[in-house]
Amino acid sequence: MKHKINISTWKRREHFEVFKNFDEPLFGITLGVDCLAAYKRAKDLGYSFSLYYLYLSMKAANEIEEFRYRIEDDKVVYYYCVGAGPTIF
Repeated sequence: MKHKINISTWKRREHFEVFKNFDEPLFGITLGVDCLAAYKRAKDLGYSFSLYYLYLSMKAANEIEEFRYRIEDDKVVYYYCVGAGPTIF
C-alpha cells in the first residue's frame, strides 16, 4: 500500500527539487559491516545466513521512513512496506 506525498508541504521538497532531474536521482555507499554476530546467530538457529541477513536488512529498511519513498511518474510516493527481490538458487 502506498500514498502520494504532497510535495508543496513536504519537509524534503527542496532536496527533491534539486535531485529530481538527475539521470539517477539516488546515491549509494559501500562500507564494511561486521556480521559475525548475525552469522553465528543464523548458524545457531540452523538458518541460512544469506536469508537471515536479507530478513534483517529488510526489517531495518522498513523501520526507516525515508527508505520507503519512491519516485513514480515524477511524483513522490510513500510505501507502508517495501520488499526485496532476491535471486536465490
